[in-house]
Amino acid sequence: MASLPDGPSVPAAIATMRWLRDPGAMLEACARRYGDCFTLRLWNQPPWVVFSDPEGIKDIFTGDPALLHAGEANEVLKSVLGENSLLLMDGERHLRERRLMMPPFHGERMRAYGETMRDVADRAIDSWPIGKPFAIHAEMQRITLEVILRTVFGLGAGPRLERMRALLVRYTALGTSRLGTALLLLMPPRYARRIGDLAMDPVRLGPFALDLSRLLPWRELLQVGREVDALIYEELAERRARASAAGDDVLTMLMAARDEAGQPMSDVELRDELLTLLLAGHETSATSLAWAIHRILEHPEVLRALGEERDRVTGPGPLDVDQIGNLAYLDATLKETMRTRPIISIVARKLKGPMRIGGRDLPAGVVAIACIHLAHQRAASWPDPERFDPARFLGKKPEPYEFFPFGGGTRRCVGMAFALYEMKIVLAQVLRRVRLRAAPGSRVRIERRGITLAPSGGVPVILDARLGLGLEV
Repeated sequence: MASLPDGPSVPAAIATMRWLRDPGAMLEACARRYGDCFTLRLWNQPPWVVFSDPEGIKDIFTGDPALLHAGEANEVLKSVLGENSLLLMDGERHLRERRLMMPPFHGERMRAYGETMRDVADRAIDSWPIGKPFAIHAEMQRITLEVILRTVFGLGAGPRLERMRALLVRYTALGTSRLGTALLLLMPPRYARRIGDLAMDPVRLGPFALDLSRLLPWRELLQVGREVDALIYEELAERRARASAAGDDVLTMLMAARDEAGQPMSDVELRDELLTLLLAGHETSATSLAWAIHRILEHPEVLRALGEERDRVTGPGPLDVDQIGNLAYLDATLKETMRTRPIISIVARKLKGPMRIGGRDLPAGVVAIACIHLAHQRAASWPDPERFDPARFLGKKPEPYEFFPFGGGTRRCVGMAFALYEMKIVLAQVLRRVRLRAAPGSRVRIERRGITLAPSGGVPVILDARLGLGLEV
């Protein structure tokens, strides 16, 4: 008979506040008390059944996708990304969209992206101040956003790139603020979007217009979102007017893509997918890079090993992106960063029918959670899990149900290869070009930014020297 495992009995409102404030501490406390599987009851959510053991996670990632709906479980993102985002689809619609989205992120095109990534990182590094504290997270955001604008949109220098950059920086800041986070996670998407539409369009009462947006605390977020939409649709209209298939950017390929019935993606579908790539792609990669630099600066022995590998594999001179695949310790350092500091705590599937997961019979309607945070700290999988040790990943492939920073199964992040490639190139270039140290007195902790977990204070660092060709260690 289907039943739910034990979990905290506090009111949903209190549990939700704990989840918003410190999800890691909440998950760890539950795991200590209830073990590998427990139930969370949050505000405006069906029950969450949380799994951290490989058996349960395997069942979630390999189960029948007709019964395990990720799109429905991610519904909180609909008010931001739109209903046509790949993250919010299920069934045949998801498979169709995924087939259209995959080709631009694989194959020979990656090398052209790599050169852009390296050059964008170089220009950013040249602007960093010497001897003065600055937040490396903000700089990583600047780099990854520029990469997205150039590789996804194909935007060169000009007014549109400047306008899009400014809008997205503001939109991300507003969306990951405490107010934006509360709106995203607490308000049902159908209400958030309806209230937003009502508030942004003045209500006419005879000769008078009532501007309800002044009554909403998130009016600026709504307004900036509309401006982003307008700019995206303007770009799409100009591309269609030119009717040119030239270009190797992602947008060009998505506009040219056709499904099995020969149908292209509509402008609304393109808007939602582009916004997903812009927001999820640049913020997540930037945060992982900031965590990587923080962890490396905490561990001088890791920094020395990275320098030795660089000298041995790539030698002096400009970074050849073809050599990135040979930097095994750099790759391991990024993976160990994502293990110890995952930027998202969970991945979720809503059950459309009763299922047996991890040896437990669960009823329809609950949400099965594969818990990244707890799985990555599981001592049975990762001995001495609190220790930062990139050597764990040298010469071995991690088990997909023990290490899954990009999700798993048929829902694994479509941009995973792109993101890993970008992070390795940017981190390699930073380590070649500058000597950094942590700013004195800075204490970095985990804090929530929207749905991601970022380093507090942006990781304050000081650049002691800009080194043309290599890092002195």
